[in-house]
Amino acid sequence: MENFRRAFTRRKFFLCTDAGNGREIFTLWVKGPIVKEEKMMKRYASIALVLLTVLTLLLSACGGSGYDSTATASAAPAAMSMASTAPQALAADNGFYSGDIYDEEMAVAESADADYAEDDAARGGDVLADRKIIKNSYLTLETKEFDSAITQITALVKEKGGYIESQSADGISMTYRGDYYERYGNITARIPAEKLDETVNTLGTLCNVVSRSENMDDITDTYFDAQARLNSLKVQETTLLDILAKAEKLEDVITLQQALAEVRYQIESLTAQLGRMDKQVAYSYLYIELREVVEYKNVTTAPKTFGEEVSAAFQRSVSNLLRSCKGLILFVIEAGPVLLFWAVIILVIVLAIVKLTRTMQKRREAKRAKKLAAKEPPAPTPPTQG
Repeated sequence: MENFRRAFTRRKFFLCTDAGNGREIFTLWVKGPIVKEEKMMKRYASIALVLLTVLTLLLSACGGSGYDSTATASAAPAAMSMASTAPQALAADNGFYSGDIYDEEMAVAESADADYAEDDAARGGDVLADRKIIKNSYLTLETKEFDSAITQITALVKEKGGYIESQSADGISMTYRGDYYERYGNITARIPAEKLDETVNTLGTLCNVVSRSENMDDITDTYFDAQARLNSLKVQETTLLDILAKAEKLEDVITLQQALAEVRYQIESLTAQLGRMDKQVAYSYLYIELREVVEYKNVTTAPKTFGEEVSAAFQRSVSNLLRSCKGLILFVIEAGPVLLFWAVIILVIVLAIVKLTRTMQKRREAKRAKKLAAKEPPAPTPPTQG
């Protein structure tokens, strides 16, 4: 390839072409002589680095809701890799880049990679040493003293360092017929994880345990994935702050502040999520269903004689008669006005129909009489005597 021909003047295009093929390689706008190209490349490299960092943050924000472990584990190294390779790519394309800026950005990227590797190693050790497990215990209890049992359970939960999250009780003691209905209640308590078994065993001495079950929800992977992502976001926050301190243009400052606000929002969200998971692990769930039971007694009665049965039957008959008469009287009193109203309306309608029928019948008879009179021959006139 032949040597390049370079021609430039102040405030004109800087054009590079291949002398042999006449092919344009690249075109730049410059404001001065060639000695200012290095400063321009520094500025372009900084802008490219800012854009790549912002793009990385936007991509991580779009995929952050699911907290996928693979994406979380690779987000920070990928971002640091893009930030560190951006200056090299720009230098390869244009052939101009400042060594000082490159060394500084590479140092930041290598520091972020080292921090992430340390967090990842610490995560592996924590997973083996202490798993994040949410415990849930379910109890169905029976008691003859419902109110006393509720009071004792509440006091026991507070004694163990827990608290009642929700509580409800339903049922009535007596109906209008005298039938007894047992009460039942539901309690959701939060107990320190290390005292859950002790609390359940104590409840077994206060009430009769009908059923007991437990399950555990292992959130270790979810927890440490969120923690690793939080560490990655903190590294990105530090990087953005460093770049923001060096930014000179107003548009660069605005873009960096927007990206920094997004990163800090994700940091706050992940911090709150980790706090909720820590609380769920530290305080286990205890679900209690409490039922009231009644002790029934068998009462034996002597057989009745025939006379007693006849007397009882007569009493039932009289009672039924009186009850039916009472019901009839109440029905007449309650439904009498309504029945009378509709009876009057029906009577008026019936009378109107009867009257209309008679009138039409009279008209038909009159028409029939006229027709018969028209058909009869006239009567002969008597002869006159002369």
